[in-house]
Amino acid sequence: MFNFKSTYPIGIDIGDQTIYAVQLKETRQGLAVRGLAHREFELGAEGIFETGDALISELEEALKNKAFRGKRVVVHFPPENIISFPIYFQVGKAETLEEAILRESEQHLSFPIEEAIIDYPSIISLPSGEANKYKASVIAAHRDQMKKYLLMLNEAGLTVEAVDGGISSLIHLHRYLYELNSNPIVLCNIGYTGSILSVVTRDRILVQRSLPWGIQILLRKVQENLELSKFKSKTLLKQYGVLYKDDTSLDDGEDLSDRDTTGDSMSRAIYQMVTPYLAELIYEFHNIIGYVISEEQDAVLERIYIYGQGSFIRHMDHYLEKQLNIPTTLINPITKVSLPDDAILPDVSEGASFALALGLAMRKVTWL
Repeated sequence: MFNFKSTYPIGIDIGDQTIYAVQLKETRQGLAVRGLAHREFELGAEGIFETGDALISELEEALKNKAFRGKRVVVHFPPENIISFPIYFQVGKAETLEEAILRESEQHLSFPIEEAIIDYPSIISLPSGEANKYKASVIAAHRDQMKKYLLMLNEAGLTVEAVDGGISSLIHLHRYLYELNSNPIVLCNIGYTGSILSVVTRDRILVQRSLPWGIQILLRKVQENLELSKFKSKTLLKQYGVLYKDDTSLDDGEDLSDRDTTGDSMSRAIYQMVTPYLAELIYEFHNIIGYVISEEQDAVLERIYIYGQGSFIRHMDHYLEKQLNIPTTLINPITKVSLPDDAILPDVSEGASFALALGLAMRKVTWL
């Protein structure tokens, strides 16, 4: 008789300049963090596949943390090499569902379908007069790029159990924290150089997008204008964010009249520096919300949930809620699991960046 065991792998979220790794364990109180690791690096313009040795080195350094157990990992494919798109299709009499998806997906790819790896995390049947009509959310990658990626991970001494998409990890994490229902919600993960924006329900992905927009653009603007370090710029975003004296969006119990003039001046300065760049993100929100409403005219978006580095921008939730007129919540998911030692993450706000890695780490793997 086979004796199957399961464990939590190391979830590794690899961006173009960052690595976040998390491993979880089960306790009587629920999930707890076993180990965390974070690395920042510069790959330059060449990209992840042309500088493989650098990535391998960074992975090896990140996983030197003795808190990690084993080498089994679940990872993200680099977002710049992922293509995502919705398709509408009808299954022909001589076709399977998968064959119809491949046929329709081929029109959206810049390379032959034979060279693609295709996944479709959401498929829904369309209520129409014709049978076998569907809508699907498709994620695709080039097979050769996937092989190169897996080879690099193997050379770093890792056993890859699964490669997941960012949206799948985000939904997995959100399901752990909240109960999803039939009402659509907006899920957003703000990264350093890129972000994920999606509208989902309990059993459907209505739309998803990867955006070339991240907190880096805000940090650079503060650095350039005030001639500060990256660390100090992030500190100012955490302290002042997007609220100044003339704004009416306040934390509960906050009284602006008690703040000193210097603080008011800095708050206004930070606001004026970053809001033009936040307008780009607002524009993307409007696009994706407009798309959902055009597709499902009776849809009412229940709430926006902001994960990732959006938590570093104070009052980001108030700002988005005011601009989009939809209730908005900032989430630092690391506060929802137990930390074995306060020293593992001296500044708990930094845990917000581990959101996608946490979602990956929650995916158990099984072996003999």
